[in-house]
This record gives sequence, structure tokens and C-alpha cells, in this order.
Amino acid sequence: MVNNKVVATPMNVNEKFCCDDGAKLANETYFRSLVGGLNYLSHTRPNIAFSVGVVSRFMHKPSKLHFGAAKRILRYIAGTTGHGIWYSKVSNFRLIGFTDSDWAGSIDDRKSTSGFMFNIGSGAISWSSKKQKVVALSTSEAEYIATTSSACQVVWLRRLLADFN
Repeated sequence: MVNNKVVATPMNVNEKFCCDDGAKLANETYFRSLVGGLNYLSHTRPNIAFSVGVVSRFMHKPSKLHFGAAKRILRYIAGTTGHGIWYSKVSNFRLIGFTDSDWAGSIDDRKSTSGFMFNIGSGAISWSSKKQKVVALSTSEAEYIATTSSACQVVWLRRLLADFN
């Protein structure tokens, strides 16, 4: 991976993966090791959380396509080593949150993915991207489920901030 070209995004836009894609199987040990490292890295890089979540769904039976997607995330990281979360002193110290979901994004089980991110001041403090536990019957329902999980997180964050005054 030393001389590979860097990419601008961690995943191809609108790329969908499934368990039985017809491609040859990849080395499970290498794939699991790579995805485990990416998962660890996503604790400080919220911009790869969704992509790492997608490739981690195929730990039990990774194909060459799944391995290629994981290597693409590495190529993205190689081009964005200067990116990170920067916390600086700000006068407007407010909790701001964003949430979104897709609808039936998983080809295998038609489940949606929820995501949220919360900032305080100048940097992100909490983020998540995970597959929803239920199958949403509409985009509105998928958004409602995502908003509910975000609301639970913001209630906890507000209580935590109240403890800090």
C-alpha cells in the first residue's frame, strides 16, 4: 500500500455490499486485522465511522470486494493524515447536533443505518454510525428511529454538561 494513490472519499458513492456477492473469498485473518485497526482508528476519526461500520458487517465471510473496500479506507486515510479534531477556545460554547439515516441501505436484510454527531464549541465530542435494529417501512420511520437514538444521546450529554456547569 506504500505507492497507492490516495482517494478523496472513504467509500464509493452509492456502493452497496452484500454477503454473497459472487467474488472470491479474502483472507479472513488479514481482513479482520485490518478492520479491527480501522475500527480502533474510527474512535478519533469520525469521518470514517460509517465506512468502517459497513465493511465490519462482513467479518464472518469477507470477499475480495469487501477487502478492497477496506483498503480504500486506508487509501483515504493516507491522503487525510492532516485531518483531525481540533479543540480551541470559543466564546459561543453550545451543544450542536446532527443526525441522519438512510433507508434500507443493507441489501442483505434491508435495515437502515443511523448516524449522529455532536459538537461542543469547535470540535466533535460524540458520534455514531450503526445499523438500526429493526427494518423501517419508510424513510420517515428510518429518520424517526435515528432521531430517537440521537435524542437519547443529547439528553445524556446535556446532563453531563449540567454536572460540569
